[in-house]
Amino acid sequence: RVKHFTLGEGRIIDTRYHGYECLVHFISGLTRWVKRRYLVFLEPPKRIEKEKPPLPISFHWPKLIKGGREVIEAFRAGIVPGNWIKSWTVGRAKELAQIKTWLHDQTSGAIIIKGEYGAGKTHLIEYLYHQAQELNYAVARVSIEPLSAHLAFPKRVYRELVQTFRVPQGERFLNFRETLSILAQKKALSDHFILGPFFNILRRKEVTTPMWQWIEGLESTFNEFGSLYDHTTAANIYSYILSGISRALVEYLDTAGLVLLFDETESTGIYRYSYEWQRGMNFLRGLILVANDEPDLLEERIVKREYCYQGEITSLVYSGHRKLPYIYQLPTYLKVAFAVTPDFSIQEMRDEYNIYILELEPLEPQYLEHFFYRFVELYRKVYGLRLTAREKREIFTFIKGYAPISTRIFIKAMVECLDFKRFYPAGEVKTLARGLS
Repeated sequence: RVKHFTLGEGRIIDTRYHGYECLVHFISGLTRWVKRRYLVFLEPPKRIEKEKPPLPISFHWPKLIKGGREVIEAFRAGIVPGNWIKSWTVGRAKELAQIKTWLHDQTSGAIIIKGEYGAGKTHLIEYLYHQAQELNYAVARVSIEPLSAHLAFPKRVYRELVQTFRVPQGERFLNFRETLSILAQKKALSDHFILGPFFNILRRKEVTTPMWQWIEGLESTFNEFGSLYDHTTAANIYSYILSGISRALVEYLDTAGLVLLFDETESTGIYRYSYEWQRGMNFLRGLILVANDEPDLLEERIVKREYCYQGEITSLVYSGHRKLPYIYQLPTYLKVAFAVTPDFSIQEMRDEYNIYILELEPLEPQYLEHFFYRFVELYRKVYGLRLTAREKREIFTFIKGYAPISTRIFIKAMVECLDFKRFYPAGEVKTLARGLS
């Protein structure tokens, strides 16, 4: 296990360049190549420490500002660290107001954040994650990936959601196990077909590690309360579990509900077989219906169709092994948010349900300029880099040409240019054009 000061904890799943870079899967759902020196090993291997050569006498390290360094390193990767998400959100007043309105709107269970790659969708998902917690919502998020967390395989998505599950309670946040333990003691969900039996054992403090792994969607030998299938048809099972937890959070822990956040949802379009796309969209549609408290999900008959079991009214796919309803009880108090690219369409559902659509436009030049000059000042405080007014104008004029491509590239270019001026004060930033394009 390792920890990155910006991206949080995760596990190394691969290395390259003789261990210089590590492929880390973070608990937030993000999988990224990270330089080894940026990681803290929570279980460090034993090694012989080599004596470090002395620094040149003329070299001086300025005193670093901890928070500033965190922001700079995150911007280097094109993201904003969660702890500073509100401080570095500019030019999105309309979008932020729409997010807050949606969180307060009890008639809408879903919001779609649409934008091109690098437009700031992940940034707003992160903002929504923190804003929801401030409004007393429990939260969980996942980044959809073709292999480890594809919407076509609901169990894998559920597994990632469990890892990022957080419930605000006073000055701290409860994780998944802590939350379930408290709900079990309060005798919640006694009639829930999956969580009810599990809570009985949990209340008696007889839960074993395989049992926890079972309810968390991990590989487990335990199946006394029924298998939790890793099938493309199992969307009803995991929607049933999540809707039960969401309702219990409101009834027993006084939260506002549960908000599930899905980033990179368009990755559902990457699949091996065509039916995976259909099953992925089935899970997405099922979650939206659950979040919008669709009563048909409690009342419809489940019928055998040509290839699978489906709801007679909604046509949603059900597991043939466990024909559980998508919803535990109404209301569910569940909300779902999906970040997608503009070509990802759910038009037919927009016409049927109250779904908020938030379309991201490129940031206007004045906001980019404000962002840039504020960052230059932060960089000066952290690294001691002092630029003339002319140098600042030249750098901004140079990097603003990348803004129409994506905000993310603009931010990364901004950091690269200041790094360049720090190490090569007399250099021309235009020489970086090839590397940034």
